[in-house]
Amino acid sequence: MGLEYTIEKEPSVISVTVRGDIDYLSLDCMWKDIAAACRKHQCTDILGVAEIEAPTSGDAYDHASILALAGLNTDYRIAWVESNPQSRDTARLVEAVIRNRGLATGCLFDNVADARQWLAESRLS
Repeated sequence: MGLEYTIEKEPSVISVTVRGDIDYLSLDCMWKDIAAACRKHQCTDILGVAEIEAPTSGDAYDHASILALAGLNTDYRIAWVESNPQSRDTARLVEAVIRNRGLATGCLFDNVADARQWLAESRLS
């Protein structure tokens, strides 16, 4: 199964649901679609809920160029929930890569409630 995702506008966030196997091209397409939805709806908060199949550390480092090419920067806040326990370590690496390279403000969460709370609190600061 390839990567499948949906992008929807909620009242205060762009909501993304992702599942399947990732590769560079599918990630590139997904993040460009997310960035386009953000621009269309003038929204910089992204809530992602994923169940990705065993990404590699290379996939984590690919996020640096992919996010930059999509035009995402520190104005964007990305709250991400990875539901697959086998993929959480790589998701943590993605979080570190994004932060260390100053690409976007992102945080990995164990559940959607905490992710939504972080986004709401970051809007207030």
